[in-house]
Amino acid sequence: MLAENCQLPSRVGKSGRGMGREESDKVAAEKGDHQNVARAALVIDTLAGAREQGLRLTDVVEKTGLGTATIHRLLAGLVAYGFVDLDKASNRYFVGLKMISWTAAAIERYGLAPYADNALDRLCRQTEDTVYLSLRSGNDAVCVDRREGSYPIRTLTLALGDRRPLGVGAGSLALLAFQSDAFVNGVLSSDVERRNAMGIGTDLVERLVGEAREKGFALNEGFLIPGMSGVAVPILDHDRRAVAAISVAAITTRLSGERLHAVVEDLKAAAVDVQAGAADILGSPLAKRFSGRKG
Repeated sequence: MLAENCQLPSRVGKSGRGMGREESDKVAAEKGDHQNVARAALVIDTLAGAREQGLRLTDVVEKTGLGTATIHRLLAGLVAYGFVDLDKASNRYFVGLKMISWTAAAIERYGLAPYADNALDRLCRQTEDTVYLSLRSGNDAVCVDRREGSYPIRTLTLALGDRRPLGVGAGSLALLAFQSDAFVNGVLSSDVERRNAMGIGTDLVERLVGEAREKGFALNEGFLIPGMSGVAVPILDHDRRAVAAISVAAITTRLSGERLHAVVEDLKAAAVDVQAGAADILGSPLAKRFSGRKG
C-alpha cells in the first residue's frame, strides 16, 4: 500500500553553506571587468548560506573578507534591484524573492520538471523516504527538488539549491559516473581539495564510479554522515550521459539487503518514466550541451 502524500519542503534546510574562505580570497583579489560581478555573487552566496537567519552587515563583512564600505555599497545596490531583502526591524539581509524566478528558470533548463514531478511523488510514496532530484552545474550537483516521505526518521541532508562537488553523495555520484571517461578523469584530478574537505578521497570516488557503472546505480553507504545512506540513478540523454539524477536518502538500515534492491528497482522505473516522457527534450542540443559529453 502506498504511504500518505509526500511533503514538499516547507522551507529550505540548514545544510547549505556559502562560499568558503578560499573562494572569498579569490573574489577579494579579483580585478578588472568581472570584479563587481564576482563580489556581488560572493555576497548573494554568503546570504544564501545563512538561510532564514539572514546576516547583519558586519556578518557579511566578516564572512566575505571585503571592506565595510564595499559591502555597504554592494548591499545597497542589490536591495535596490530586488536581489537582496533588508529587514529593517532586525537590520538583517536575506536573499531576495526576485531570485525565485531565476531559480525556476534554472530548474527548467532541461524542461524536466513537468516530467519528473509525478515520478518523484510516486517514488516518495513507494519508499516513504526522502527523494531528491539533482542537476549538474559545472563540477557541482545542485539539488532542485526534494520530497519528504512519511517514515518518521527523515534524512534531510540537502536543501533546495544546495550544491555538492560531483562524486560526493549518491545523486552527485550518479551524475559523475555516467559521464565520459575524459570528464570523470578531469573532475577526479581537479576537484581534490573540495572533496577532501568533506572527507571523501579521490580513490574512494574512483572506486564508487566504477561500481556505479557496473551496477547501474550509485550508492553512498554513510560516507558523508554516519548512519545515513543514499542511492541514486541517472536520467540519461540520447548519448547515455547523465543530465540529472534521482536519489533516495534514508537511515542506513533502510538501504540494505532486499529493501535496497526494491528501492533501486523503484528508482530505475522512475528514471525510465522521466526519460520516456522527456525524450524529445533530452535529445535537444541544450541537454547535450550540459551533459558533460565533451568533458
